[in-house]
Amino acid sequence: MFDFDTIHDRTSSFSSKWTKYKGRDILPFWVADMDFPVPDFLLDAIRNRLTHPIIGYTEPPDELGQTFFRWALRKFDWAIDPDWLVWIHGVVPGLNLAVRSIGEDNDTIVIPTPIYPPFLKLAGNNHRKDLRVPLRCENNEWTMDMPALRDASRQAVCLTLCNPQNPTGRVYTTEELRTIATLCLETETILISDEIHWGLVLDESAKYVPIASLDHDIAHNTITLLSHTKTYNIPGLQCAVAVIPNPGLRERFETTLEKLFGSISPLAYAAAMAAYQDQSTWLPELQASLRANRDLLQSSVDSTNHFSMTHVEGTHLGWIDCRQLPLKNPARYLEAFGLGLSDGLDFDAPGFMRFNFAAPRSLVAKGLERLQLADECAFNPKS
Repeated sequence: MFDFDTIHDRTSSFSSKWTKYKGRDILPFWVADMDFPVPDFLLDAIRNRLTHPIIGYTEPPDELGQTFFRWALRKFDWAIDPDWLVWIHGVVPGLNLAVRSIGEDNDTIVIPTPIYPPFLKLAGNNHRKDLRVPLRCENNEWTMDMPALRDASRQAVCLTLCNPQNPTGRVYTTEELRTIATLCLETETILISDEIHWGLVLDESAKYVPIASLDHDIAHNTITLLSHTKTYNIPGLQCAVAVIPNPGLRERFETTLEKLFGSISPLAYAAAMAAYQDQSTWLPELQASLRANRDLLQSSVDSTNHFSMTHVEGTHLGWIDCRQLPLKNPARYLEAFGLGLSDGLDFDAPGFMRFNFAAPRSLVAKGLERLQLADECAFNPKS
C-alpha cells in the first residue's frame, strides 16, 4: 500500500537534510530524517484540521490522552493513566526538562556513550555535570558496562537511557532493562528514558519494551519520553509526550515546562491523534523496507577492507567503524567521495560514522557504491 521506492526531490522544500550539502554532489545520509512520504491518513488529519480557519494557541485535545492510553495498551500491554501524560514539543526538549526537574545545579547525570548528540549537551544546558560511561562492544553487540554504570550512578541524581539505542541500533532485552532499572532504584537515581525509536524494531527476534512498564516501582522512578514523529516521519511537526507516574516528579516537570515553553501546534496534535489511532499496514511495511536496506548496508560494509558495522536490531541507523582508515577525519574523507554521514565525534565516538539508511533503496545503493569506492581508494601506509 505504501511507497518506499520513489525518490522525492526535497531540495526545494528547505529540508535541513538536503540543504546541508546544497550545490555539492554529496548524498545526505546523516540526520535521522526519512526520505519517505508521510502516509496519507496522517496528512488527511492535518488537512482536516486546516478546514477550521483559525490556528491559534491550542490545548491538548481531550481525547488525545485516552487515545494514547489505548495505543500503549494495544501495542505494548502497558497500562498507563492518562493523568501521567505531559505533552511537550519534542523528545530533546523533554530531555532538558527532565534533567532540569531533577536535583540542583552542579549535580551529576550519567550518560552511556556513544549516544545521540543532544544528550551530551544536557549538562551544559542545565548547569549539571555529566559522567560518561562507555558502552561495551563484545561479540558484535553493544551492551552496558554494568559495574561502571553502578559506580557512576552512586555519584549521580539521574541516569539517561536511549532504547532502541541511537546510534548503535541495539534494542535492549527485558532482562537488560530490568537490570538497569533495578540499579537506578538501588542507587536512588532517577531514570530518564528516550524511547522515540519504539516503532523501528527491525529484528523479528527483538522486542521493544517500555522500561516503565516493567513494574510499579520502576515506573515511579522513571521519566519516559516518547513520540510518533520518527515512526511516521514528521519531525517537522514536533510533538512528544513525557510519561511520568510519580506525581511529585511530574509536578516539577510541568512547572519547569510552563516557565520555558508555550503551546504545541494544533497541526502537530492532529498528526499525533492520527498516529496513535493507526492500525494500518504502514508500520510493518516500513519495517520491512528498512530491514532490507539494513541488510544491504550490512552486506556492503562487510565486503570492505576498512569498514565494519555491528548488527542493527532497531532504528534506521548503521553505526560504522571507520578506525581502520589510515586517516584522522573519516567524515571529510567520505564527503570527498560524495557521501555525507554523521560524524561519530559528535556522539563521543571519534572514528565512527552513522549512516541513516531510511531512503529509497536505489538511493541507498548509490550511496553504498560511493562507500565501496572510498574503501578501494583508501591507502595503507604500512603496506
